[in-house]
Amino acid sequence: MRPSIAAVTYPIAGDARERPLLAVWLLFALSVVVPVLPALPVVGYLVRVLTASERGDSIPAFLSDGRTLVRRSLGGTAVCLVFLGVPFAALLVTLYGVVTLEPGADAPVGRILAGSTAVLFLGIAGTYLAPISLTTYGREGSLRRAFSPAALRPVAGHAAYFFGWTLGFTALVVTVGVGGALFTLSRLGPLAGTFVLAYGLLVAAYLWGRAVERAKRR
Repeated sequence: MRPSIAAVTYPIAGDARERPLLAVWLLFALSVVVPVLPALPVVGYLVRVLTASERGDSIPAFLSDGRTLVRRSLGGTAVCLVFLGVPFAALLVTLYGVVTLEPGADAPVGRILAGSTAVLFLGIAGTYLAPISLTTYGREGSLRRAFSPAALRPVAGHAAYFFGWTLGFTALVVTVGVGGALFTLSRLGPLAGTFVLAYGLLVAAYLWGRAVERAKRR
């Protein structure tokens, strides 16, 4: 099977069929009503998907080994907070500085541009490193190892990972855009939007897991 077809069909091609996709979708849809909490198990499941795709396995069942899923959810959330929370906090600080400017005051354009550029690079770096860290955490079960430069550097610097990460990131950006557009529709918009987001996230996780494997193998 061609890699592009394998990525598109991955969320529904495993032994569990469409059940994991439905579980992720329903949790995302519930997050629209109850923010954050329902999405936490999705983090743990994505860790499981990254590890399975790195091994070349089909998409894993969602509810198998509930204890491990809970642990991976908490640990995966910690990884995401480190790699993605710092850029988000920096963005908030930059926005706060712009919003709190007094009317008529000269805006420090140079500092605003510098801060925006730094936030952009931090966000890209965090998004680039997070899949490697999450895959390492899912494989070895150690947060210390997940943050180890010895685990991150060889994969992050490999062209095979960069190519695969770019494919996954592009797929995610496209699905977020489509899902966001669907959200604006009345009634069924949030359901359709969360479904597209769930599908795209699983496709991206597959592409990132395979990218980690190729970088380690070559």
